[in-house]
Amino acid sequence: MIFLVFPLKSLSEEKDEKEKPKLSSLEKSILIPGWGQIAEKKYLEGIAFFTLEAVAITGFIINARKGNKYYHDYREATSIPDAIKYRELAEKYDIRRNKFIIAAGAVWALNLLDMYLIYKKKSKNLFIFFGADERNSFSVKIIKFF
Repeated sequence: MIFLVFPLKSLSEEKDEKEKPKLSSLEKSILIPGWGQIAEKKYLEGIAFFTLEAVAITGFIINARKGNKYYHDYREATSIPDAIKYRELAEKYDIRRNKFIIAAGAVWALNLLDMYLIYKKKSKNLFIFFGADERNSFSVKIIKFF
């Protein structure tokens, strides 16, 4: 579960209609790990976070497809030994898929922590809270005051 809290600026502020809203470095990192670091000219960190996230997501997709393929083969198996073999393979790739999605989440969380440390040097109005509950679900709350 992820909560992002960004208060609205005063409605009385006039904006030029041609002005495009710009994303802050933190918002860029929320969307794509590493993008915010690159915007802050921390190129090595940005490339590292982006690459790690891309590898984790790619591993997730590859293993999810293999797991789905073997699960389909398991459901279509005509003999018990084949069913056992395909079920074991489906479970093997499902476990790998789950590890990659956990890795992607960990990279994203470390990316946010890094951006928090970068952003905290510039501003004292940003807070990030990481938490967990009794159902083993994790949460990230990002609060930015203007």
